[in-house]
Amino acid sequence: MYRPISDDVRGFSFVEVLVAIVLFSFLVVGVLLMTSMNIKSNAYTQHHTKAVQLAESGLEILRRVDYNNELPNYDGANALSFSDYGQIPNYPDFRRRLQVVWGSQISTLQVTVNWRSLNRDSPPLVISTLRVSP
Repeated sequence: MYRPISDDVRGFSFVEVLVAIVLFSFLVVGVLLMTSMNIKSNAYTQHHTKAVQLAESGLEILRRVDYNNELPNYDGANALSFSDYGQIPNYPDFRRRLQVVWGSQISTLQVTVNWRSLNRDSPPLVISTLRVSP
């Protein structure tokens, strides 16, 4: 019943160890790439969420405009204000453009927000709505 341990027991061969290292390397590289992509995606989502908030606040600014007072000052450019990078307080990486297209019955209120991340500009985020003209 008792069997002695023999001296001819061998360990892993060089090829087996090499294959194990290569497979483990592919696993580690895959996990690192997924982590890197996840970090970039989270940063984009964070900027996009902040851009939506800034666009909605810009739209609220346009909704509060008294068009009876502003219409005589209208210069024909359709833009009430333009904000470049660093002009929105506490948000140096964002810029916002507020635009009103006057119509005889209905005006279009439009807000465009861009942000700069990693020295590249984002695609514009545009929110618009309609308002009955006075």
